[in-house]
Amino acid sequence: MFLRRIYVLVIFLILEGLALHYYANSTVHSQARLLGISDAFVGRVYSAISGAEHYMSLGRTNRLLEGRLEALENELATYREHYSAAQLDSIRAAADIGHEYLIARVVRNSIGKRENYIMVDRGARDGVERGMAAVSLDGFMVGYVEEVSAGNAVCTSILNTEFRASGMFAGSSHFGSVSWQGYDSRIVRLSEVPKYAGFARGDTIMTRSSLIFPEGIQIGTVESFTLDEARASWDIDVRLGVDIAALKVVLLIKNLEADERLKLEEEVLGTVEQ
Repeated sequence: MFLRRIYVLVIFLILEGLALHYYANSTVHSQARLLGISDAFVGRVYSAISGAEHYMSLGRTNRLLEGRLEALENELATYREHYSAAQLDSIRAAADIGHEYLIARVVRNSIGKRENYIMVDRGARDGVERGMAAVSLDGFMVGYVEEVSAGNAVCTSILNTEFRASGMFAGSSHFGSVSWQGYDSRIVRLSEVPKYAGFARGDTIMTRSSLIFPEGIQIGTVESFTLDEARASWDIDVRLGVDIAALKVVLLIKNLEADERLKLEEEVLGTVEQ
């Protein structure tokens, strides 16, 4: 019964095979054409098999890549630590021995408000105290520690309208008050600079020694300036030397002589200069 139902198909296939055989051997052109068709078909089959094998090996490849990525990340972390240590040594060399230093990673930061803060991953159990200076690893002013918990500290950013510090010209005794006007995240203001002070665009501005900041921490360079005739002083726009928004790590600096100096200034002057 089964053969009776498919005998027509069998006869067709036999005749088709004979026809193809005859066609393939009839001329050189037909042989070449059939050979090209068969090669294309075989190529597709091999391509499909190769694709399947590639897909099956993706899991192993991903595991190898993940392992390599982990190794590279560990290697990069080592280089970062060496770089941080080198930067720390250079800053220590520039400051006096009356300060202690602690590296901290930035965990939260803002620049879009009028009162911006920077949170770091070091706190009281690490020796962080209120009033410590915060600078970038390449030695630029960032802010100072405002509040401290056991494991974290919040720094008042230089991009905070309540921020105040004392800045001076490199190689000069003229100084003024550093503040932020609340507009441009790359510009701060050096005000109350005497009218007779000599300076030019591009001059370097750095910190003046205070209870918080060691002398010589860089702030930025003179961008522009205007004369306040009423007060006979300059208002100077200073372009920051560090991009606050890009901070990943900061250096916290503790003035070991702050308490002694604070007590002396309160006794003698009755006021304290920050």
